[in-house]
Parts: sequence; structure tokens; C-alpha cells
Amino acid sequence: MSMKYTQEDTPPSSISGDEISAMDADGVMYLDEMEEIQLDEEMEDDEEDFEIEPPEDHSVVMFDKHIGSVFCCDLHPHGKFAVSGGEDDKAYVWSVETGQIVMDCTGHKDSVVFVGFSFDGTYLATADMSGVIKVWKCNLEENKQLPWPVAFEYESDDLSWGTWHFGAHVLICGANSGEIYIFKIPSGDTKVLQGHNVKVECGKLFNDGVRLAAGYEDGAVKVWDLKTSSVLQQIPNNVHGIRVTAIDTHHDNNLIASISTDGKIVLSTATNGKVVGELETENDLEVIAFSKDPQMDYFATGTLTGAISIWDVPRQMIRYECSKSDENSIAGVTKMIWVENRLVVGGLDGSVRAYEGRTGEQCLMLTGHRSEILDLCYNVKQNIVLTTSDDGTARIFKYEINKDKD
Repeated sequence: MSMKYTQEDTPPSSISGDEISAMDADGVMYLDEMEEIQLDEEMEDDEEDFEIEPPEDHSVVMFDKHIGSVFCCDLHPHGKFAVSGGEDDKAYVWSVETGQIVMDCTGHKDSVVFVGFSFDGTYLATADMSGVIKVWKCNLEENKQLPWPVAFEYESDDLSWGTWHFGAHVLICGANSGEIYIFKIPSGDTKVLQGHNVKVECGKLFNDGVRLAAGYEDGAVKVWDLKTSSVLQQIPNNVHGIRVTAIDTHHDNNLIASISTDGKIVLSTATNGKVVGELETENDLEVIAFSKDPQMDYFATGTLTGAISIWDVPRQMIRYECSKSDENSIAGVTKMIWVENRLVVGGLDGSVRAYEGRTGEQCLMLTGHRSEILDLCYNVKQNIVLTTSDDGTARIFKYEINKDKD
């Protein structure tokens, strides 16, 4: 990304007297002082040119065809194909075994911020910030047609997020205008969940598949009925009072967890909108995720300073501190998913780490990226983790846990 400089960015002229500290009382700068300043500047330039030694690369495949940051990724349910989207207005489908490009998903006008395969791998959706949405019919036959045919396309308002329904060919996209678009694929039947002129920051389906929880820039949280396009419940925006950055739904279909930029966790019920818990944490709270294991009634949180906590839902208290501020901890958490009974997180330091849900102990660390993790996903058939990063690459890692820890 190029940086533009304006006149306001330029340093003040020495004529104005802003650099009087380098002169004597009469405003005279001596030659030896000028040489010292020049030497200091050269040393600073040398320090800027110094590169940190790259970490050990545990990845089995690296995809480096993007130019700039790689924002999003997904793995086909069969585990043979990966898709990634990035700052270069590109989305690529590529082989998880060789890293070779299978298809260039052309036609985007801005950074690609969402890519995803449908639950059965029949369709692939790609969407960019400008609102261009394209759905491709995945042709997995040996003599496959390339590029894959476009099954549906649409141009909406600027987009902030997207997700597929977990059991139907239904694509859901949230817009900066506050609208949420519901597309039935491939017919193109479209519903719009009307916003209130405030950006919808995040959304998550309930396990019943007919309701959606959404968080908004002004702090509001709504529960939508996808069939009737109506709001079932709403948590007033004064509960959070500030932007809701992430949201998740409990496996019992009743509880919502939402977080805001001030570090507040709000637990609320989907049936009547009642707030049942308000928990205060650090201001840099970034992610939240409920465990999907009914035997582990937990949710986890992560902060940009590297604190990872596993919370007991009924007691509304921290059960384990997985990572704190020490030299062995993750630098900061950017992404978080549960894989069975383990918590898998991506960090600002480019690492991927897994923690035992029942003990909070770290059981896996994968490195290779040179900058922060921007997205990650897991495929159970191939037992692999796919990550994307600000370093311009996507990487495939084998998800190998020491079985002695089970």
C-alpha cells in the first residue's frame, strides 16, 4: 500500500527556530555538532534496514501469488483446494498439495475481504470491499471446465463481512450501510435485512439455522429471523455503548456473546434479549468464540496484547489463562477458532498456537509467517490449517498434536 505525503507531513524548517536545541545561545551550530547529528541519522537508517531473522517455517505449502496483504481464506470441504483473497483485488483457488493456481477469480474492483465454499463444496463465493459479490459453480471433475462458471453475481453497497449458511446454499453478507443481504443460490432470490444507517460489523448464525445475531457500530446487537426478515430481539446500544467488534452464538441456541472496543463482554439471551452478564476485560479485546463441544461449556477471548482466556459460561468467570504478557506468549491475538476441544489462535507475531481447552496448556506452535495472521481455517479431512498473513502469503500447516497430551 503506497503512502501519500502532504505538506503537513513535512518537518518544520530550521529557520523557524524549532531546532534551536542543536545550536548555541547565539544560534550558531558548530561543525562537530553537525557531524554528530549526521552520524546519529545514519545509525538510525542502519537500524531501520535491519531485518529480524525469519522464523522457522513449519508450513508444508506456501502460496505467494498475491501482491500485498492476504485478508481471507477457506478450504474446500474435500480438503484439496484452498481459496484466498487479498489487497490486490484478487481471489485465487489453488492446490493445497502443490500451491499451483487452479483458477483466478476475476472481476473484482477492490480488496477481496471474503472468500468461502458452501457447506457441501458446490459453490465458491468471493466478495470485495466495493460490494462486488461473485458465486462460482465448483467443477471438480477430472476434465474440469476452467474457469469455473459464474452461478450468481451481485453488486451491493460496500461490504464488511460474509458467511455461508452451514446447511443450505444461502449466502449472507453485511454492508457498511447496515443492510444484511441474504442470497439464495443459484436462483438469486434476495432478501435485505434493513439496517438503521449504522455499519453492521459482524454476524453469526445460530445452530437452528433460521436466526442470525448481528453486531453494529453503535453498540446495538440484533437477533434476526431469516425467514420473515424481522428483528426478534434487540439489545440497546447503550449496553455496549461503543462499536461491537465480534459476536458468537452458543450451541444451545439461546445465548449470545458480544464484545466491544472498550473491552466489555456482554452475554444476552436470544429469546427475550435479556442481558445476563456484563464482564469487563482489557480495552484491546479482539476475538471471542464459544466452544462447540457440549461437554465444555466455555468461551474464549483474545486481546491484541496477547492475553488468551478460557471462561466458564455458567459461572461467568475465567477458568484458565492460556497466555499472558511474557516472552513465551503470543504477541497478540487476531483470529481464534475451536477445533474439537482445543483452541487454535493466530497472532500478531505470525504464529499459530493451539491450547488444550480443559487445561489451558499450549500443545502446538506453528511458525513461518513474517507478519500478523489475518485469517485461518481448518479442514478435518486433511487435518490441515490454512492461514493468511499481512506478509503477502498463505500457508498450509499440518495440524499435528502430541497425542500424549490427550
